[in-house]
Amino acid sequence: MAERGEEARITCPECGRRVPATAYCIYCGVRLPRAPPSQRAAPVPPPAPAGMAAPPAVSAAATVDVRELMANISLQHARKVEMLSLLQSREVSESVFLKLYDEYTERLRKSMEVRTRMMERLRSELGGKEKRYGEVKLLLEELGVRYKIGEIALEEFNRMSDALRSEAAGLERATGMLRDGLSRLERLFMDRTPKEIYDLETRARKCYEGLKKLVEENALSGETLEKIGPDVESMLELLGSLVSDRKGRERALREELETLETRYRVGEVSIEEYENRRRELQSELEKVWA
Repeated sequence: MAERGEEARITCPECGRRVPATAYCIYCGVRLPRAPPSQRAAPVPPPAPAGMAAPPAVSAAATVDVRELMANISLQHARKVEMLSLLQSREVSESVFLKLYDEYTERLRKSMEVRTRMMERLRSELGGKEKRYGEVKLLLEELGVRYKIGEIALEEFNRMSDALRSEAAGLERATGMLRDGLSRLERLFMDRTPKEIYDLETRARKCYEGLKKLVEENALSGETLEKIGPDVESMLELLGSLVSDRKGRERALREELETLETRYRVGEVSIEEYENRRRELQSELEKVWA
């Protein structure tokens, strides 16, 4: 039996992994059966007494779920790129490639669906708590006015205002955790550095171009490339969009460096000016993917 505070887990009937006892599997996205009593999480504690902060609405287990889900999404993309590399180097037959590539694509699709549902739920919860926070602030203002005009006594004012301030503090913590959860869900490939994302995109693009050449050489069927083409292009677009700002910055710096070299060659800038600015530009280039 799981100890109090231990995260409840069950075995997914689809992929066979041990996963958190949530509504959907974080690996394959299939709906999970309800956990038996022995595997369920500890009961939710009762509401905190007046004057005490309420517990956060988003648990630590939920944060773990988000992290594992996003890591799985990143993993499935990496596996698909690896499959493209194996096919391009002819280390796998087309039939086995298609079987596994389709499998990873389906896992990814299900995980993305789980991500979408989680984002919708968190946005809904966030909207509700933000609305209630606004109501509490108005109630505090109203309470102050009622006290000032003598409608309520000091003792009642203190009791009611303490309760409202406590609720407001709890709502602030809850909305902060909800925003953090949404931020994690919005950051695809949060477990990878920008350079790692860029390298993954570069590798996928090279593999894709290599597969096109294999088709031209009749070493790969056009049907296989036609089947995976839209999916690969969609993946390349996604990966590229995640590092587009850094790629743009790199292009601008390299263009500035080329311009500087040209100005030096035609005698527009001195050797000292050229060397100093060149070092500055190269230092900035190194920071782009740091």
